[in-house]
Amino acid sequence: MVTFGYAIKHNYTADGTLQIQVRIPSIHGPFRLSDYGGQPVRNYTAEEDLPFYPSLILPHLPRYGDVVALTSLNEGRIDFMVMGLTGGSHSTSATGSGGPVQ
Repeated sequence: MVTFGYAIKHNYTADGTLQIQVRIPSIHGPFRLSDYGGQPVRNYTAEEDLPFYPSLILPHLPRYGDVVALTSLNEGRIDFMVMGLTGGSHSTSATGSGGPVQ
């Protein structure tokens, strides 16, 4: 199964594996709570609590809000791996600039 999410941060493990913190809207809620226009959101996960997923080598490191494609690593659809960048991004302002990916 392939799903899509928004890159938040990235880091490297001790063994050099790239990990990307990703918000998957269908699991963790919308990119921003304001996206729901004040409506209650039952499955919203705070940004600092989002999981990091292992990633394949990417052509460049994702920026905050870049859309990434993930694939499920098991049939339970709990574990994911980032398999690529889509070229899309969540527009966070009129200029399209967002916060930095750390």
